[in-house]
Amino acid sequence: MKILVFEYITGGGMLGEEIPPALAQEGELMLAALLRDLSELPEVRRAVVLRDARLPLPDQTLSGVVWVLVASQDDLEHRFEDQIACCDAVWPIAPETGGILERLCRRVESAGKTLLTSPGDGVGLAASKLATIKRLEKKGVPVVSTHAPSESNPWPFPWVVKPDDGVGCEGARIFETEGQWKSWRAEIDDVARYVIQPLIEGEPLSLSVLFAYGKALLLSCNRQRIVRSRGGFALSGCEVGAIRTGLAAYRALADRIAEAVPELWGYAGVDLIQSGQGPKVLEINPRLTTSYAALRQSLSINPAALVLELWRGGTLPDFDAQSARPIEIRLEPRDEH
Repeated sequence: MKILVFEYITGGGMLGEEIPPALAQEGELMLAALLRDLSELPEVRRAVVLRDARLPLPDQTLSGVVWVLVASQDDLEHRFEDQIACCDAVWPIAPETGGILERLCRRVESAGKTLLTSPGDGVGLAASKLATIKRLEKKGVPVVSTHAPSESNPWPFPWVVKPDDGVGCEGARIFETEGQWKSWRAEIDDVARYVIQPLIEGEPLSLSVLFAYGKALLLSCNRQRIVRSRGGFALSGCEVGAIRTGLAAYRALADRIAEAVPELWGYAGVDLIQSGQGPKVLEINPRLTTSYAALRQSLSINPAALVLELWRGGTLPDFDAQSARPIEIRLEPRDEH
């Protein structure tokens, strides 16, 4: 089996612009973990990896990994199409912002090749925080209330405003007063691109989940290191497998999400707040997340093998997240504003 791996940040998606160090760090972490996992699977004969020619090749030598350098956007387009044609499957890692991940997925689907993430329909839904929350809310899944910005919003301050298709803490702002809110609105050209939520006190967590079109397998429950920074938030790291008690509630939540969004398949991350009223979902990330980088060390299993097992057999493997041990990932916080 020959797999094309395309990590957007390090694979040429930002050719023509400077790559922020924090984005590069997260991209390299996920890419290195996935390639290590794939290189140890006997059924994976080769992993072909697109690489921004401005970046050095990683030091690690892995069996069956082939690097394809790209030097321009035109070069990226041609290389991506050529490698799709030559490979059996494609594993993209890309932001949902601006429809990037959805377009990649649909290109793979159009080529008739195996896509090792959620299909384009699932990615398209999850890319919108508002659409995702409305779907989950309709199905009775506990969520953080999310609305499109309007002149009259239903909650007292403070509010959180963030891009509807942003990734993680990207572009999120905290507004404590009506004056701050009105000043921001006056500066923004396209307010419809954003969503608004109440600022809820609680512990920020994430779930690493394997989905299978209406079914779910919880892999780990992770603690997110999120701090307030310059009127918004910054992710400084995460502790993978940090939560090992009370996992039944998180398994049940993953099951309910799978039933509400049956378009999801493969690995995905779920961001949530553990509030005084229980866990409340913030968003779904239909792709590898930073937590994946420590998942193997935390679980003592190869998570890529679980995805390929799901693809081959069509059913979720047996696994007990209770066996996880906490592993810390430290990140360089992004300067968002």
